[in-house]
Amino acid sequence: MGRVKGQASPDFVMSAMIFSLAALFIFSHLTRTYYSRIWEISRVGGTAGAQNLAMFIVSEEGNWSSNPFESNSLAFGGTEVNETRMNYFFGMPYQHVQNRLVMTDEFRIEVWKLPSIGITSDVEELYLNDTVDINFQTTVNSSFMMVLVGTQGSEGYALWNQSTGKYHDFQLNIPGGTYSLKALATAGEEYGAYEAIFRVVR
Repeated sequence: MGRVKGQASPDFVMSAMIFSLAALFIFSHLTRTYYSRIWEISRVGGTAGAQNLAMFIVSEEGNWSSNPFESNSLAFGGTEVNETRMNYFFGMPYQHVQNRLVMTDEFRIEVWKLPSIGITSDVEELYLNDTVDINFQTTVNSSFMMVLVGTQGSEGYALWNQSTGKYHDFQLNIPGGTYSLKALATAGEEYGAYEAIFRVVR
């Protein structure tokens, strides 16, 4: 019996290579799509869980005992946020809070106190001389501080001023340049913030 010799034709080799590349492309696309969908589902689930937790702790009163560490439910909301219970909540060890909330996922909670003092001003975008009058008004009597940072050519320039009451008037003599203005008003635990940018041209 004689030997049979085979030889692949160039067309066959080219067809096999095109088929392999197409199969690899389809496999890669399906894998990428699958993991993208899994990631999206996980992200949506995580977002929903975070929203549910936030809604619970700020809308429910919880079930607190005389010893906060023995409480069964750690929410601190209701008609308004109970700051005492909120402080207990954030003072507790993470593992204790996680156990009381029956949370299996890792989580992080932050509380921000939003500004409640309104600040209005007559700041303009452009001043044509170096004497600049800026007036502020706050919604309540408050301690008011203004900080001005700018550039005068290649040099920096900074200025700060303060006032108390509801009306705050500042007459500034500043060189030409671009300035960033930031202001803070405080009254007890309440605060308000304001910022603007303007230019002085001489």
